[in-house]
Amino acid sequence: MFHKIFFLTIFPFLLFAQQDSFFSLYRFNMNIINPAFAGSEGQNIVSINSRNQWVSIENAPKNQLLILSSPRKNNVGLGFSVISSKFFIEQNTTTYIDFSYKLNVSDETSLFLGLKGGASFYKADISGLGSSNSVLDPAQKAISSFNPNFGIGALLKSANYWISLSIPRLFSSENDLNFISTDRVHSYLAAGFNIKLSNDFILKPSFLSRKVKNLPITHELSTHLEFKKLFQVGSFYRTNKTLGAVIFTSYKNIIDIGYAYELPTDNTLSNLSLKNHEIFLRFKFGESIGEEEVSQELSE
Repeated sequence: MFHKIFFLTIFPFLLFAQQDSFFSLYRFNMNIINPAFAGSEGQNIVSINSRNQWVSIENAPKNQLLILSSPRKNNVGLGFSVISSKFFIEQNTTTYIDFSYKLNVSDETSLFLGLKGGASFYKADISGLGSSNSVLDPAQKAISSFNPNFGIGALLKSANYWISLSIPRLFSSENDLNFISTDRVHSYLAAGFNIKLSNDFILKPSFLSRKVKNLPITHELSTHLEFKKLFQVGSFYRTNKTLGAVIFTSYKNIIDIGYAYELPTDNTLSNLSLKNHEIFLRFKFGESIGEEEVSQELSE
């Protein structure tokens, strides 16, 4: 009974202030927020990600993600992404194609510029909501919409750091049928650094800042410790009062597997057991290209 009251209480506010889901393993799926990352890793990549929020509550948010990324000739990178989000009576699927172009700033630094184009497919079945009124409400019906959009991004990358700036959707979209559902414009600023501690260990701190129109800025700080490019452990803190841990392993630079666990730091929310789980799987095809070799090999 509690979960029904909970959802019916907060559902109108979620519809009014709809925003992108957070992905704890965003560092390995940057294409979803910045098209400039398409092809930037120098390998053909297929990524699959599944995120389950508030696992103790029925009909809680669930997100599935598929990303394809590939370096092409003439410093071009291509990508494709599909994100499926389901929450209570809402379901939203976004599909985008990414294009990036690489500029060599120096021997060790590259600037990637990206464009993203696609659309979101939104639907909500309001008819499934209960009502104490025996008279049928004409507004209580299934709705759907198709919203095309475009995005831009830039990535400055070297062997020891990267800086990302992007707006994955430039335009907002609205549905107004007795309530408002808004897909808001999101702006992202992120950066990461590689600090060599020894021949075996590399420390990888990073941050991500997200601004959504009419909502507070959210910051995320994270630190990963990598061992011989085979294994990573890390933790992060998000200013929406979320704390998490990450574990990541790689097999022969072909298969990557990651897991993230989140929990709220707010005691009120912690008592509701609103834990989040995220699983990540990535396949890499083709030989990894070093930063100095990318331009030459892609242009052959």
